[in-house]
Amino acid sequence: MVKIISLEKTLKRRISKSIEVYEKDGSIVLEGIVDDWEKAVSAGKIASRFAEKGVVNLIECRGLQKDNPSKPDIKDHKLENKKIDVLIIGAGIVGCTIARELSRYKISTLVVEKESDIAMHQSSRNAGMAHPPIAPRPGSKKALYNQRGLKMLPELSKQLDFPFEENGMAILFKHWIYFVAAGFIHSRARKNGIESIQFFSKARLKSIEHRITDDFAWACLFENAGIVDPFKMTLAFAENAIRNGVEFSFQTFVESMELDQQKIVSVQTNRGRIFPRVVVNAAGLWADYIAELARDRFFTIHPRKGEIAIIDRKKQNLVKLTVSMPHITQAKSVTKGGGLIPTVHGNLLLGPTAKEVPFKEDYSTDEDSLNELIKRHAKLVEGLGLRDVITYFAGTRAATYKEDFIVEKSKKVKNLVHAAGIQSPGLTSAPAIAQDIAKMCVEILSNEIKVLPNAEFIPVRKSEPLFKDLPLEEKQKLIKKEPDYGVVVCRCEEVTKAEIIKAVNSPLPATTLDGIKWRTRCGMGRCQGGFCTPYVLQTLQQKIDVLNLTKKGGSSYIVVSKTRSD
Repeated sequence: MVKIISLEKTLKRRISKSIEVYEKDGSIVLEGIVDDWEKAVSAGKIASRFAEKGVVNLIECRGLQKDNPSKPDIKDHKLENKKIDVLIIGAGIVGCTIARELSRYKISTLVVEKESDIAMHQSSRNAGMAHPPIAPRPGSKKALYNQRGLKMLPELSKQLDFPFEENGMAILFKHWIYFVAAGFIHSRARKNGIESIQFFSKARLKSIEHRITDDFAWACLFENAGIVDPFKMTLAFAENAIRNGVEFSFQTFVESMELDQQKIVSVQTNRGRIFPRVVVNAAGLWADYIAELARDRFFTIHPRKGEIAIIDRKKQNLVKLTVSMPHITQAKSVTKGGGLIPTVHGNLLLGPTAKEVPFKEDYSTDEDSLNELIKRHAKLVEGLGLRDVITYFAGTRAATYKEDFIVEKSKKVKNLVHAAGIQSPGLTSAPAIAQDIAKMCVEILSNEIKVLPNAEFIPVRKSEPLFKDLPLEEKQKLIKKEPDYGVVVCRCEEVTKAEIIKAVNSPLPATTLDGIKWRTRCGMGRCQGGFCTPYVLQTLQQKIDVLNLTKKGGSSYIVVSKTRSD
């Protein structure tokens, strides 16, 4: 009680006299009204120092409308009265890795996702880094799962055939005076289980990376840091889960839950009522919304937006390592600061930025942020500037005020498991998180049914190779077998007509223009779809009604009407 009184006095003095503080189910709850969003976030961050479990921030901001999740327009009874062993809410990287892990057991699993495809939010809107566990606080769940997940990625990339490269990461320090940080870095690395860390002089690093800046004194190198294609990694887990019996339902929004005796009995969606034995909350940015529906909200997700610039592939040889130069004042920051990041497809990325925003699905970009990216990160190598940017995009991280992952069984609801607050390094951590969440689900299920291993589980998945990466002889063989491989639709990325058709007919088919883009890279080149989009529509016209085709689901239709009849 003393800490609550002390916290309330602090917030009334520093933030707003309207703020009230109380404790509920072990979490600190904040209520009140402030004049700007930054004050609401600041209040949550201050409260986190007093909270043992979590912070539920209900502070409102004058003149700011309430943030609500986007919802699909569709309404039907596709899932009415569906009985399932495990219901996973969310088809991002966390939901899809959990689905694949649960498919090792002879149980029924359904993944519901409000969007039209997998990985529509955090899981594709990131830089694709496989982080070494140097940033997370020792002893945190972030540190634990980051370390475990990174070790799993090389083998998983072989099993599930998704792009992964251990390119390494170099952190540059501007002055030798900062070498006092080397002891801290070495200690943090040891505590977090990093096995390979080296300290390089400027001359030694420049012998490896010839185009890197001269404006640094020494560097710290993490050899096992890597890069992945975040969408294709998520797709690999989802397709393997489907191969092993998991069901997916897209454009499916969770509206409410019915509970009885501290147990979820049913879940109402826009597509019918589902009756699950266990519910997994892997809803990413909206995990606190799902927790509220389940009467178990003990945290708040406050979105942290990051913008990233994509550099033309003609600059791919400038650097192979991921390179960053943090400010010395960044030690207590909640962001790793971004940098210059290669991709598995040959582009370079600048970023991300980090800015607290009030809306979870705010993916707007602005000129100031782009200029910040260029000013801060382009200078890390020679020969990089604004004209090399082909596009830029934004994503939002699902941060809690405790700044740690929530991976646990609910303390209040008997058949609810949380995988929430999974922000960076969530992509790296997801496979390890999935192992533990699956075990929790099995433990809960075992109270009702006998859970047996799936004797028919298939751990491997083979993806379609990119045509442009094949040797000439194999290309010729494919064209002879399937002439559509000889029709190039996207010149920038050399994507063929056959690849687009395969994306539409795959185990988890592309149903939108962005879905085709993410699966094939059609439209990801210098022209950003300016040339190839009409040819994609022409190709799809043979398979689907293009009048119903959208860019990313919802009402984002590509074609308004026919201009003539054939």
